Amino acid sequence: MLESFLYYLFSGVVFSFVVDISSWYYERQGNKMPEGTEWDWNTRAIAILIWPLGIIYFLAGFIITVINNNKNK
Repeated sequence: MLESFLYYLFSGVVFSFVVDISSWYYERQGNKMPEGTEWDWNTRAIAILIWPLGIIYFLAGFIITVINNNKNK
């Protein structure tokens, strides 16, 4: 039971790390992050706990963006 919970938390930490690295890379490319999208420690802690919802939200946005980009070509 404890082992499963630790795997769940570790997966959340990895998800949070990927989001942080992606945000950093996006800004490094010269893009500006939208207002209100900066992560503080409270947001990271919540993301670690509810990471499956974050992945669903990310995948939905990614798929919609890919579909829209293919329609514009």
